[in-house]
This record gives sequence, C-alpha cells and structure tokens, in this order.
Amino acid sequence: MAYQSVCSGRDSLTGLDKIPRPFLIGVAGGTASGKSTVCGKIMEQLGQQSVLEHNRRVVIISQDSFYKDLSHEEHKKANKGGYNFDHPGAFDVELMYNTLVDVKAGKRVEIPKYDYVAHKRTSEGATVIHSADVVLFEGILVFYFPEIRDLFNLRLFVDTDPDTRLSRRGD
Repeated sequence: MAYQSVCSGRDSLTGLDKIPRPFLIGVAGGTASGKSTVCGKIMEQLGQQSVLEHNRRVVIISQDSFYKDLSHEEHKKANKGGYNFDHPGAFDVELMYNTLVDVKAGKRVEIPKYDYVAHKRTSEGATVIHSADVVLFEGILVFYFPEIRDLFNLRLFVDTDPDTRLSRRGD
C-alpha cells in the first residue's frame, strides 16, 4: 500500500511521513483479558490520559458501542441472561464498518453509547471524534469480521490465562 507524504522536513528523515493518519489499531482478546487496560496504558504512554476529550490526538473506541438494538423478545432473553453478547451476530457490523471507514477518512463521527438496561444504542453521551492521529478500536471480536480486520494498520491480541480472566469476570 502506498502512502502519500503529507509531512515535510524532519519527518521525512525519520519515515514518519509514511505513517497513515489516523493510524488505526485493533485490540482484541477474550472477555476480561485486559484490552481496556492495554488501551489505557497506550494512552498514558502517549500522554493523552489527562488531555480533554475534544483535544485528544489518540482516542479509544469500544466495539461494545456497536451492539445491535435488541427486539422485545431479545430484550427479555437478555434480562434473563439468555442473550449471547459475545456472538458475532450481536453486533451491527455495517455501522461498525462505516464508522471506522469514516474515522480513517478523517471525518467527524459520533460513537453511540450502548445502554445495557434498555439494550439499545443511544446518542445521549455519545463520543464525538473530529480527527485523531491514532485510533484504538478494542473488543472481543474486532478481528472476527474480515472487512473490519482489514481496516487496521496494526493488530494487537491480548492473551491472558483463562483462570485470570475468569477471576476478573466478577469485578
């Protein structure tokens, strides 16, 4: 893949002009594997933890924001613990894909919040991304969908012992 140089001067000497912006990083791993912790550490190392959200150059998007709105029957199942949120069919793949394509194009996007009580996405409290240099997209199935997986410039998989993950599940 060829990248157009958008920088000049010192950056061209270091090769930074060849890094696409935004740089999209997929962070996957099992439930309670530490994906959010890894993303937080990356934010911390890049000095973005204390930066106001609208000024951040590095942002985190959670795959959880793209759960499908549940039907009445699915909602009843979810309330009884009978709906599998870890299944690929639980996600709105088209919305996820279109959002990431827009992010990569540098467009303003609104990331919905998922309301686990109502079992639907809401725009109230949504995260707005105007532009970013680095976007971390984290979730259990971010590499499952080929069209999503192919958007990432870098893929990280957080591998954590199953016993450790199980012990974190109650936290």
